Amino acid sequence: MKVKNRLSLEFTFLFAVLLLMVLTGIYFFVEHNRVKNYFNALDQRAIIAAQFYLAEDNLSKENFHEVTKSFPKSLSREVIRIYDARYRSRFIPDNDIFWSKSILQQVTTQKHIHFIQKDQQVTGIYYVDNSGDYIIMVSAFDVSGERDMHQLGLIMLFFFLFSLVITFLLGRVFSSIALSPIVRITNNLNKIRSSSLEQRLPIHQKNADEIDFLSVAINQLLEHLNQTFEGQQLFISNVSHELRTPLTTILGVAETTLMNERSPDDYKQAFSSIIKETGHLQDIISSLMELMQTSEKNFEFQPIRMDELLWEIVDDLTLRTESSKIKVDYNLPSDELKSVIQGNRELLLIAISNVIKNAVKFSDQQQVVCSIFSDSQGINLTIKDQGIGINQNDLLKVFQPFFRSSNAIRYPGYGIGLSLTQNVVRLHNGTIKVRSALNQGTEFQLVFPRSFHIK
Repeated sequence: MKVKNRLSLEFTFLFAVLLLMVLTGIYFFVEHNRVKNYFNALDQRAIIAAQFYLAEDNLSKENFHEVTKSFPKSLSREVIRIYDARYRSRFIPDNDIFWSKSILQQVTTQKHIHFIQKDQQVTGIYYVDNSGDYIIMVSAFDVSGERDMHQLGLIMLFFFLFSLVITFLLGRVFSSIALSPIVRITNNLNKIRSSSLEQRLPIHQKNADEIDFLSVAINQLLEHLNQTFEGQQLFISNVSHELRTPLTTILGVAETTLMNERSPDDYKQAFSSIIKETGHLQDIISSLMELMQTSEKNFEFQPIRMDELLWEIVDDLTLRTESSKIKVDYNLPSDELKSVIQGNRELLLIAISNVIKNAVKFSDQQQVVCSIFSDSQGINLTIKDQGIGINQNDLLKVFQPFFRSSNAIRYPGYGIGLSLTQNVVRLHNGTIKVRSALNQGTEFQLVFPRSFHIK
């Protein structure tokens, strides 16, 4: 069953339950008032009967004349009986319908009773007269009231069924309106293919609702898929190119060495060349594996203090490079929570270390300044060096795997570090920007939001 129909049926069912409760309540309230009013009419009828039979001597001629005019107006299936204090029938023969002695005793005790016998309403009053005490019993059937209640029940039933039909139709309209954003999302997703994973669903920045949150989650999933797909494409396109050079060298050295008898020194030189290229090959494979791992989703995220992480990275690099040219400026608030993000410690170590190591490497031992501060966007980390810089034409390519600027050829490396860093930053829903000029240094700015949904 389609969601639209299911929502319409559920909405109709809930409305039906509520409407049935309301209509039932109204029906029983009207029925209660009908019974109550008819009992009042029977009470008046009993008093009129008592006055007609017993109180002629107590009323003026005018009042008795009014009583005699009212009394002949009998009710439907009316039965009137008068009993004396000894429960004997008086004035009216009691051959067909009679009330048990226990009921008459109840009237004597309570002075006034109401009850329903089969479909008849019965009232009994204890009437005190100068000629003695009497029990007046009156029963009748409320024909007009029952007819009105029957008509009311039919009207309510028709209204109930008609309301259900209208509610179901309105429910379909309402569900269509409610599901229209999801339909738009579905239509937009149907347009996205592997060749257009960079497309994103539109999001309302103001007055965001649950649909926008769903779009954000889907966009994050698309971002992750895009990273994974790009990583696979880059891996396939670059691995063959980068691995071919050392493999060709190794194969060429081995074939050349085996063509003729060589001296021990020649063999040593050949093996040294093979070992060197094999190490080169191993470094490339390790870098490629690290790059691919940043596209995996099975990472544990935990609270991380970025100032402590930066301090750890700088200390480690200072010891390994024996350089004291790394300066750190901390401008974080006293509130420790504003220095914490949710992230993967191992990946962040690799990503930030890559940027700082590049800054140290391309600065030729000049000072590198690392600044960390917090603002409305999150934790900001800038790494600024005074090195060789990057050509403006190459700024857009520095995050591509295996890309190296022409002025960086003389420095060791494979061109994978910045690509890996960008993947890690994007995985943490952050941004990375670079500004540079030739021979004037380079500045990287990494921004990590303090709170985000893991992609």
